[in-house]
Amino acid sequence: MTQSSDNDEKVQRFSALLVANHRRIYGFILTLVHDRTAAEDIQQDVSAVLWQKFDTFEIGTDFAAWAMAVSRLTILNWRRKQKKVPLPLDDQQFALLADEAVAVSCQHEARRVALNECLEKIDASGRELLASRFEMGQSVASIAEQLGRSRVAIYKRLNRIQSLLLDCINEKVREGVL
Repeated sequence: MTQSSDNDEKVQRFSALLVANHRRIYGFILTLVHDRTAAEDIQQDVSAVLWQKFDTFEIGTDFAAWAMAVSRLTILNWRRKQKKVPLPLDDQQFALLADEAVAVSCQHEARRVALNECLEKIDASGRELLASRFEMGQSVASIAEQLGRSRVAIYKRLNRIQSLLLDCINEKVREGVL
């Protein structure tokens, strides 16, 4: 393999990981800075640092967690530059908050992955019902009318599916299967 194709592959791998985790990284940054403009600027800086250090990233590990660690340091530097703005948290409190935000984000990601796996265990009609209600935003009354069933029957079916999904997600997260 040539150096050029190695670099192309590296760029594609990095781009795919960055795009796949963009929202999670931005959400982490926004949670800690509470300013959309600053969050966007910081995310650009973080993206540049991630690219510079991409050779140190271990493929197969959690890219978002790595990016959040880089984001945390970038935000700390940004905070130090914000001397004009009173900051409600000192650096130690901020570090604790950042650690908690990373933990919550990782837990959320694990639950999201579990949800996708658990959805595959739901039969096709159940998945269609969930999609109608939560992806397309149809009312229960509208779904009931389309299916020729009562609203109560639709509510009961949705509740059963949601219970199955919740149990499945909790089991996967508890077992650490993800």
